[in-house]
Amino acid sequence: MNEDERHYEDEKLHKKSKLRTEIEDLLKEKGITLERRISLMNLDSGEVSYFDDYTDALAFMKGKKGRWYLTTPGLRRAGEH
Repeated sequence: MNEDERHYEDEKLHKKSKLRTEIEDLLKEKGITLERRISLMNLDSGEVSYFDDYTDALAFMKGKKGRWYLTTPGLRRAGEH
């Protein structure tokens, strides 16, 4: 990788980092924080469950009905447990 390519890659990482920081700050203003665990949210009832790994999350999903959304990192309202 030459010097120009290295500079371009560093600039992309900086922009991504800056964008991530801006998004996290906006979320905090709205009372939403990033959750580092896997989140499973029922889109119909609003029920949210958190898991440390995909295996646990998928085991939880067995037999569940409805529309579910799986995400990591997850979003969480400030004050939720």
